[in-house]
Amino acid sequence: MSIEGRIAVDALFHDTDGTTSLKVVSLASSVGYTAGKVAVVTGTAGTSQVFLNLYSTQYRDASGNLVTFASTAISHIAFAFQGAPGQFRKLHDANDNVALVSKNNEVACSAVPASLDALIETAANTGTYTIVLYGT
Repeated sequence: MSIEGRIAVDALFHDTDGTTSLKVVSLASSVGYTAGKVAVVTGTAGTSQVFLNLYSTQYRDASGNLVTFASTAISHIAFAFQGAPGQFRKLHDANDNVALVSKNNEVACSAVPASLDALIETAANTGTYTIVLYGT
């Protein structure tokens, strides 16, 4: 099995005064990958904290094999939460070394330290989350 993909983050704004003056504010990064593993984890987060063991997923690759990661193999994580309009959810590790915040299904992405147990914080309303993991 082979993998091909990218992790891209882009912020781009055109600042104009309404006539001919234009300034561009931009921050972007895109890295391509042709080796490694990828998995997706989805679920529902409600009024109780959600603990996720990201090293044991139920995701199956294109060959039908279960994707698992060694305890130090996840290098990047992307997180999106969709709940009530404007409702934020925070995904973080037990020590708060990595914290990603999402609302309205907007994706938050980060490189991660060598080991990561993920917690999704509680909130008053229920919503769904999607996490994409990349590593070796």
